[in-house]
Amino acid sequence: MKTIVIGDVHGCSTALNTMLTKVKPENEDTLVMLGDLFDRGPDSFGVFKIVQHLARKMGERFILLRGNHEDYLLQPKLSLMQRIMWERVGRSATVQSFKAHGEKMEAAIPWIKDHCRLYWRGGAGIQCVHAGLRTDPPEVNDTQTLVHDHQVVMRNEYDGPLTIVGHIALDMPVWFAGDGETEVNLPYSEWKPLPDRGIICIDTGCGKGGCLTAMIVEDGQFKLEGAAP
Repeated sequence: MKTIVIGDVHGCSTALNTMLTKVKPENEDTLVMLGDLFDRGPDSFGVFKIVQHLARKMGERFILLRGNHEDYLLQPKLSLMQRIMWERVGRSATVQSFKAHGEKMEAAIPWIKDHCRLYWRGGAGIQCVHAGLRTDPPEVNDTQTLVHDHQVVMRNEYDGPLTIVGHIALDMPVWFAGDGETEVNLPYSEWKPLPDRGIICIDTGCGKGGCLTAMIVEDGQFKLEGAAP
């Protein structure tokens, strides 16, 4: 029984399909998606259809977290600065992808709202949020920290129970120990002992020229896999 965590997809349906073929979720596995399904990449509509299928197939074993891009979509009213930011980070790509299939991006809102959560606490020695934590447990953090914050990870501040995040596009996956200085680049396709503290960021820039990264956790170990967009 594995826990599979997939990083920010950003509209790259080919990478997501390739990754699912690699990690092969099975009947008792849990699949966690860290959010930011849409924007930037060419096929947000295709990604939406894939995750809908996964949710139907896996039921409660499918976990979708709210990323900052889902948060933009779900908010009833955005500020001018938020609207400008969303356009800068790829909103129009999602609009065009849905339009090409005769749909409006807003049609995804009810489903996304029903399936998104702010955090997930698993039984495999990990917990997941989209952006970061300032303190443990996740529920005592505000939405800004869980969904939008960059500084927690970049300042290497969090040394609580191991948390897997996306949100910040890195050249490769990194473990941040939470002591303000220890950062370890993590290799692909090698089983490693699971750290018990800190943050592992698996956003590797899918939709921005990088690859999609997934983390497989089983029996106190983890392995990373990558898939080109």
